[in-house]
Amino acid sequence: MRNWVSIPSAPPSEADLALMAAVAARDERAQRLLVERLSSRVRKVARLLCRTGADADDAAQLALLEILRSAQGFRVATSLERWADRITVRTALRLRRREASRTQLLVRWMSPGSLPWGGLGVSPEYESFGLETLLARLPSERREALVLRHALGYSVEEIAELTAAPTGTVKDRLVSARKQLRGLLERDLRRSSRGRAP
Repeated sequence: MRNWVSIPSAPPSEADLALMAAVAARDERAQRLLVERLSSRVRKVARLLCRTGADADDAAQLALLEILRSAQGFRVATSLERWADRITVRTALRLRRREASRTQLLVRWMSPGSLPWGGLGVSPEYESFGLETLLARLPSERREALVLRHALGYSVEEIAELTAAPTGTVKDRLVSARKQLRGLLERDLRRSSRGRAP
C-alpha cells in the first residue's frame, strides 16, 4: 500500500505562531523561511486546480504573496500548511475563473502519490493509466470537487464555501465525478486488455 503524504490539520505550534508573527512584522529572514517551507506544496495544489502549467505558476506566485500579506491574520486553530492550502485554493480558483475563456486543456499534474487521494480507492491501474490523464477528462467542476475532497481532504461544507456552490451541488458533483472516473478507467482497462490479447 502506498504511503500517502498526510495533510497536517493539528493546531499550529508555538514555533509556527512565532514564525508568522515575524513574517507579519516584515522580517525578511522569516518571510524567506516561510516561502521555502510552503512553495513546493503551494505549487502542487495550484497545479491540481489550474488548466495549464503557466496558470499554475501564476496562481502559486499569487498565493505565496497572499500568504505573506495575510500572515497577521494567522490565528486559526489549524496547521500552517492547512491554512496556506485554503489561500492557495481560493487564489487558484479565482485565477482559473478569470481564464475560463481559454479552450485548451493542458494540465500539468504533480508526481504520483504527492497528495493523499484518500477515500477515492486509487488502485494500481490508476497509476498505470495516469490518474492525471483520467482527471483531465472530467468537467472542470467535477474535477475541482474531486481534487478538493480526495486530494486535499476538504469537507463538503468547506468545498461549498471555497467554490461558492450549494452543498447539494457539491455532493452531486462528487458522486458524478467518481462515477465518471470509474467508467473512464474501466473503459481504458478494457481497451488495454484487448490490445494485449494475442
